[in-house]
Amino acid sequence: MVRVPDGVGRWRGCPREPGVADRINRLPKYVVSSTLDEPQWTNATVLGGDAAKEISELKREVDGEILVYGSYQLLRTLIEQNLADELRLVVFPVVLGTGRRLFDETSDKKPLRLVNTRKIGDGLVFYTYEFVQGQRP
Repeated sequence: MVRVPDGVGRWRGCPREPGVADRINRLPKYVVSSTLDEPQWTNATVLGGDAAKEISELKREVDGEILVYGSYQLLRTLIEQNLADELRLVVFPVVLGTGRRLFDETSDKKPLRLVNTRKIGDGLVFYTYEFVQGQRP
């Protein structure tokens, strides 16, 4: 699942490697929204209504990975409905002092298994976790 970030116009004006924008524009994108009717990004489809139902159907139809980009609210819904298979988290070494919790209250514990870590650039850490289905911690 690729969620189109607010302000797509900023992407169009950003400096980038040749070919990267073309590659991203060719990929299918799905936007979960209750207010958007017509997406502005190439190859984008709006998924309205029940997000869990829409994503469940999409998982059956799409061959390959579905990524969620920048939507903690959608992520929480997918975790709660057991529709998320993996979490990929990048930790930025900055303490802000305030902010929203990524993992809010859920109806049950959701065990995770660390499957990969790697350092990105100067101090960022990329973690990959899989959800352990049918198992209690």
